[in-house]
Amino acid sequence: MSIMRNVEVWIFGAFGALVLAACLEGNTERAAPASTAGVAPEVELARPQAGTAQPMYVVYVVGKRPSAAQKRAARAGAG
Repeated sequence: MSIMRNVEVWIFGAFGALVLAACLEGNTERAAPASTAGVAPEVELARPQAGTAQPMYVVYVVGKRPSAAQKRAARAGAG
């Protein structure tokens, strides 16, 4: 019974050491931001629904969502 308990303690200790090593290692290099050169919104008109006078828009989103810094820069450039 004590051998089983020792094995269990060693397994949990090894797992804890792996988790601790993974947390302390960290990623020192930052990922480069994606280029926005190929991102362009595409909009087309959808077929109107029966009984409605206004067409609906279909929007295809290509690329990533803008970051907070990109949103602030767009607002500053527009205003």
